[in-house]
Amino acid sequence: MAVRVAIITTESADNAGILGALRAVDGIDIAEAGTDGFASVLRPTPRVAVLCLTFETELSTLPPEVKRLAQCPLLAVVPPALTGVLGASTAIDDFAVVGAGEDELRARVRRLASTSPVGGEALRRGDLMVDTVTCEVSLQGVLIELTFKEYELLKFLASHPGRVYSREALLNSVWGYDYYGGDRTVDVHVRRLRSKIEDANHTFIDTVRNMGYRFRRDL
Repeated sequence: MAVRVAIITTESADNAGILGALRAVDGIDIAEAGTDGFASVLRPTPRVAVLCLTFETELSTLPPEVKRLAQCPLLAVVPPALTGVLGASTAIDDFAVVGAGEDELRARVRRLASTSPVGGEALRRGDLMVDTVTCEVSLQGVLIELTFKEYELLKFLASHPGRVYSREALLNSVWGYDYYGGDRTVDVHVRRLRSKIEDANHTFIDTVRNMGYRFRRDL
């Protein structure tokens, strides 16, 4: 089955490099759109969405909207001047600089595609499986009972292995911007989640001192 990649570009962005790089790869199906009406290329959900940006103001609006419509990894292609402000967007999973080589672009898309559930059905991380259709979680085939927020937190972290998220970022992404509870809520849910999915032989979530949490990439 072809890997579906959606490419969304702002009017002033240069997407020739990313299009040329991906069109040369067998097994990739490209859907392309501008920022007006781009929702059409996000259905069905692609394995990876590529967003070509030009200005800093676009970072605050476009990545969250793309991620809201398609819960898949998001690669941003930006000018060098924007690399210093990419950290402000929790919706972006990886980035490449405009003018990057074709091999780098292909490698980044392939890496993100490998972390994306096939057909939107299952996230497999070592012995852990998160079924995004049935909302069931199992460890070595044994079902794990989670609360809704524990499941949402696990699904979010497991969808972005290796990326560190602050407590504030997790509150915004999992609980929503209108949640007024303190960031201790995140610590409590991570602790409860760990108690259910981790044991002497399994560690999935790392605490990054003074920063936040991340799901291990080496699984």
